[in-house]
Amino acid sequence: MRGIIPWATIALTLALAGCGSDTDSEVTNKMSKKDRKSLPLPTQILVYDFAVSPIEVPPDSAAAGQLQGAGDDPYNNAQRSQLEHEVAAVLAEELVEELQDLDLPARRWRGPAPAGVGVYTIEGQFVTIDEGNAATRMIIGFGAGGTELKTLVQAYVAEPTGKRLLAEATIDSESSNAPGLAATLPVGAAISGIATAAAINTGVGTIREINTDVRKGAEETARAIVELMEPRMEQMDWIDD
Repeated sequence: MRGIIPWATIALTLALAGCGSDTDSEVTNKMSKKDRKSLPLPTQILVYDFAVSPIEVPPDSAAAGQLQGAGDDPYNNAQRSQLEHEVAAVLAEELVEELQDLDLPARRWRGPAPAGVGVYTIEGQFVTIDEGNAATRMIIGFGAGGTELKTLVQAYVAEPTGKRLLAEATIDSESSNAPGLAATLPVGAAISGIATAAAINTGVGTIREINTDVRKGAEETARAIVELMEPRMEQMDWIDD
């Protein structure tokens, strides 16, 4: 197993396929051991690009209730939106690569999950906390004035009746010295700076590059997500310990 990536704070609500009512320092289990063992081995792990705006959070998301009332960045524009989606794509690509390195059948996906046995999905949202904005304190995406960035992650199993939540995690950081997107603060300001500079250079031309630190932060966030998932995947015999 890879060494654990250091974080100032990694708040884990559940790990992948958390089980039973027993609890340890990282995992609050929600499934019995029997139910956990009954889950099929993965035939597909579908990784969705994480949401960067409220309209990208599906109604059946386990995070929908938690994000009720969250707004969009009031300073958003087409250039910023494109850059935010590029960050989401970098994280998804790295997450897929990390899972494939563990010999798991992961790939990026859009749209409804296909029918079949052993189909799992990973979804998520980027959430910026803006303590200085009384009207909108929680923004889905990378708010330019944000004081804290959280990455919400959910893992589901696809079933004939719909997707069933297996686990959810929140990754955040209170230290600018920590790796990952949570340390690349303010991410929204970094994206704004890129968009502004590009607008000066190219007018309203297409923006194709993101800040190196932001890209590295997205990749490290993906690796941190997999680190959190690995112990539970070992317990479920998805990967070797």
